[in-house]
This record gives sequence, C-alpha cells and structure tokens, in this order.
Amino acid sequence: MRSDGIPASVVRRRIAAEMDDDVPWNRVLNSICTEPHPLGVEMAAAAAHTNLGDVRIFRGSKRIERKAVQLLLSLLGNPEGSGNLVSGGTEANLIAMLVARESARARGRLTDRPEVVVSSTVHFSFTKVFGLLGLTPVVVPVDAALRLPADEVARHLNEHTIAVVATAGSSEFGVVDAVDAIARAVSAHEVHLHVDAATGGFIIPFARELGHDLPQFDFSVDGVDSITIDPHKYGLVSVPAGAILFRGAEDAGKFAFDSFFIDTPTHHTFLGTRPGGAAVATYAVLEHLGRSGFLSITRTNYEVTAHLVAGLRAAGYTLFIEPELNIVVVRMPNASKISERLESWGWIVSTSKRFVETLRLVVARHVTREMVDAFIPVLDRARKETEAEVAVE
Repeated sequence: MRSDGIPASVVRRRIAAEMDDDVPWNRVLNSICTEPHPLGVEMAAAAAHTNLGDVRIFRGSKRIERKAVQLLLSLLGNPEGSGNLVSGGTEANLIAMLVARESARARGRLTDRPEVVVSSTVHFSFTKVFGLLGLTPVVVPVDAALRLPADEVARHLNEHTIAVVATAGSSEFGVVDAVDAIARAVSAHEVHLHVDAATGGFIIPFARELGHDLPQFDFSVDGVDSITIDPHKYGLVSVPAGAILFRGAEDAGKFAFDSFFIDTPTHHTFLGTRPGGAAVATYAVLEHLGRSGFLSITRTNYEVTAHLVAGLRAAGYTLFIEPELNIVVVRMPNASKISERLESWGWIVSTSKRFVETLRLVVARHVTREMVDAFIPVLDRARKETEAEVAVE
C-alpha cells in the first residue's frame, strides 16, 4: 500500500485498463452465468453498503431478503417452506448436507460413517462439501441418458445413508434427473432428498410451461426435502446470489449458530457478513420480470439453442447428447486443443476433463442467433487448423 493515495481518476483508469482484458459477453459460450439484468445491477449498487449479517442496522434489507426467499419458494411450489439467500450453489449444498446430517442425528440414525448417494456426474462442489463434513459419497454411475438411475439409488441405500442428491440440470450436460422416480425410491427410508437445481432452477419451471418435456423436480414432488437454486445464473442476478430452500417451515433453522452478542440474531447461513445487495437485486429482478418475463427469456434461450444445434449439424457436427436445457455438448476430437485455439482468438468454450472429446457450449441470455452465426465458422476453422496440426505431430 502506498504512503499517499492517488487520484480517483487514476485508479479508475487502471481498473478500466485491467478490465479491458475481460472477455466480452458476445464471445462467451461457456458460462451459465450471464450479463445481469440492469435493474438488478442498479439495485445491488444502491444496497452495496448493506450487510445481512447485521440485521439490527439493515432491517429493511432483511425484509427484502425474506420477500426474495418467499418468491423463490413460491416459484418452486412451496410457499410454506423456509430458506435463506447464500453466496451460491456451493454454500447452498453445504448447508443442505449439514441439515441432512443433523436431521439424521436427531432421529438417531447418524452412524460413524454417514453416506450420501450421488451420481457420477454430481457437481464438484459436493467433493468440497463431503471433505468438510466428513461424509462418504456413494457414487452411482449414470445411465445411458446421463441420469441418476432410481433403481440403483434404491440398491445403494443402507443404515449409513443420510441423504441422496439428485441434479436438476447438470452443469456439464444440462441433464435433469428423474427426481420423482428417485423420490419414490427413497420414500420408505428416513433419507434426506436434496435437489441441486443451481443450473436448472430458473429454466425448468418455465420450460415445462412452454411445453418442453422435462422431469418435475421441485417441492411438488413428494419427498423432496431441499433445493439449491442460483439467481445469479439463469435468474439474471449479479454475482453472488444463491439460495437454499427447504420443505418445512422450520427446516432452515436446523442450521443455526449463535453469535457472541445478545442482540445479534442466530446465523442460518455459513457466511456471517453477507452482501445485502444480492438480496435486493434478487428481489428486484424477480418482481420486475415476473413469470411472463422469465417465460419470454426462456423461450428465446431455447430458440437460440435450437438455432445453435441446427447450425452445428449443418456444419457436419454431431451431438454427444440431445440437449434438455440450454447446454449443447458436441462430439469433438482434440477438444482441448480446439478450445485453446478458440480462446487465443477471443472465444471462450468448455471442455470436460471426464469426457475429453467433447466441446460444451452454453446458451444464456447474452447469446444471440447472430453470435451463433459468427461462432460456427470460427469453430470450423479452429477444428481444421487443429486437425492439420495434430496430423503433422
């Protein structure tokens, strides 16, 4: 740190110069997050000084958080439930597993080796969670459709099982597990069923209403105990903004830690100091867009996804799996080299470490038909140049 400060104008120029190196949204095809809604950005800035960890001061901001949680619970079919806004899917999944563990303890079912049944494509945040909480993952291979098979879930349940994790929109493939079938498979057991809908939570409800054949995943499915949903993904809210929601009105309170001070409320999130701007932005965007606004955005995203798929097929590419949501995975030999070449040209895509000969393309609100039309010839050039380079090697 300098002994003397420098003018704000100089600081602004330095920051602007660094941020000029950020990739513009019209070259980004790998991100489930997107350019946030302008109203959310405006309201987050207006609430930048707020801290939901100190609700004696920020009383109004806390009320807004409660309203935002209520809107999310209503979206997912359970207005009588409970929950909290958190930093994102990782924290939400952590809290869900903590609640599952404590619920098992309260029922006298917590053994010395608590297990959680997950799919082989479960989000990598659970690796962090299980390591922190001392939980043992029981990994079930996905089926041909890349879904967690309900019959295999049932087969792996035992006295050590405290939870099952289903995924409503895998981040790699956009695949939605058959949550209703999984719920039936675990119904006879005292097992917490958590649904990680960080990716699909703001897509599936509207896509189903538009006629897309997707499994139901929310609290309307009997047996679903908790759901992760991320407003900062397809909810168009600025980062960070996640949520953990529970079926029971008191369930969110099962994760609770007191502070040192008499007048400071018990914390029900992992973070203590929490940005009130995330809550204000979430509330603003949900209220402003409403169901009709999200339906319109979802419709457009699916139209652009279909345009991307058609363009890829016309160029001779084949898909690894038919897209259910707005994630398109293309079979692509030399995928990592092609991805590197595209990035050197300013285009950002994804390649999987587990399915190495695939290229993952994500359609979010910032992706347009024009952007797709500009990208496919660049992809074709990158593939041809890479193939020629590999052939020489």
